[in-house]
Amino acid sequence: MSHDKITKLSWVYDLYRLGQSGALSGQAERVQQQILQHMVQGFDGKSGTLALVDDDIILFDEGGSLTIVAGIDIPAQAIGSRVSFGQGVLGWVAKHGENLLLNGDLADDARFCNRVRDKACAPGSAMCWALKSEGKLIGVLSVNGKEALPPYTADDLHKGATVISLVSIVLDNVRLYFEQQRRIAMVSRMNEEFILAQQQIAEAQQQLLQSDKMASVGQLAAGVAHEINNPIGFVYSNLGTLEKYLKDVFELLDVYEAAEATLSETARAAVRAAKQGKDMSFLREDVPQLMKESREGITRVKKIVQDLKEFSHVDAADEWQWVDLHKGIDSTLNIVWNEIKYHADVQKEYGEISEVECLPSQLNQVVMNMLVNAAHAFEGKGIITIRTGEQGEQVFIQIADTGKGISAENMKRIFDPFFTTKPVGKGTGLGLSMSYGIMQKHNGRIEVQSEVGKGTTFTLWLPIKHAAA
Repeated sequence: MSHDKITKLSWVYDLYRLGQSGALSGQAERVQQQILQHMVQGFDGKSGTLALVDDDIILFDEGGSLTIVAGIDIPAQAIGSRVSFGQGVLGWVAKHGENLLLNGDLADDARFCNRVRDKACAPGSAMCWALKSEGKLIGVLSVNGKEALPPYTADDLHKGATVISLVSIVLDNVRLYFEQQRRIAMVSRMNEEFILAQQQIAEAQQQLLQSDKMASVGQLAAGVAHEINNPIGFVYSNLGTLEKYLKDVFELLDVYEAAEATLSETARAAVRAAKQGKDMSFLREDVPQLMKESREGITRVKKIVQDLKEFSHVDAADEWQWVDLHKGIDSTLNIVWNEIKYHADVQKEYGEISEVECLPSQLNQVVMNMLVNAAHAFEGKGIITIRTGEQGEQVFIQIADTGKGISAENMKRIFDPFFTTKPVGKGTGLGLSMSYGIMQKHNGRIEVQSEVGKGTTFTLWLPIKHAAA
């Protein structure tokens, strides 16, 4: 090989240094083509092919295949094609791991009876080297000579083998670099997935804790309601008995008043003085009114207890049931009334709706979250409107407020767990997230419309009959 040829091939060492420094990012195909191009030019060749093993580095005696990754003066469709070990010249070199010098007609060479290239197009002279790294095959490189020049010699093959050692190192460095980048990307992706999984687990734990807390509150409410029911029952009964007793007492007083005329003047004067001192005329008017108000108060307590039981649905298992949504809304409204009455007036616009197959206590929780959020949307005092209706096989519950509304930026995140615009300690950020999950469990959906400064409307859509998701 001439000094000029050695000069042309000196770039391989530079590529080796680049490969060692890891500066080949994104340049694999270009480096492969440059290696082949300068090898062909360095040996005054006409064409050439570079093929790399498909399945990482393998032993010479193992089966496998090559993929042609670069080519000069070969059919374009050949790039990317595969060559099995033992197939043609490239496959023979890959299979045996030996460099080849080929001169003359190969038609009668039994080693290459299954050549890929058309025999009529076979070159008159060619060299083919096995690319090795640490004793293992990484690919094959071939150079085909020009017809007008002398054929290649064993000396050319040997000199080329010296350069091929550097070429192999460069190509292996490129492979290792991209393998490293692939693994870094894979680890990064796995790390992102791990972080996401951790977040999802944390969210699920918080939701489970919140659900468990709600279940505990429901059980506590059930116990309190049961305990309150007993004293309320006998107080209500005793009021009825007391009212009857007082009626009897007043009737007896009427009899005594009728007998006053038979008393002496002195006795009548004493009775009149006693009656005036006790203000009997006022007592006759006020006692019935007191009894009426007491009955109304006890009735209200009974209603609150009943609504508490209805809200927590403690009288039935947590199973799918056909229920009247209006009763659930009224019960929930009564439970959270203390949270609402200072912030808003409530208007009901109930439509005609069918009973719905649902999990009542969970739907009550959704309505409660919506009502409390609506109440917290007011800076002063506003109006909350509750509408219901039925369309086709679905019913809807619409809760609209005239509050401050939700910004477009926050609208995208309102159902994200832990997201809240409320002050610290005011909200957990789980209410709407849990409501969203409950509606999904019911095969329903939540629609939201909001305008800053004018208010927000949440619409809950539910199928009348439940079907498994």
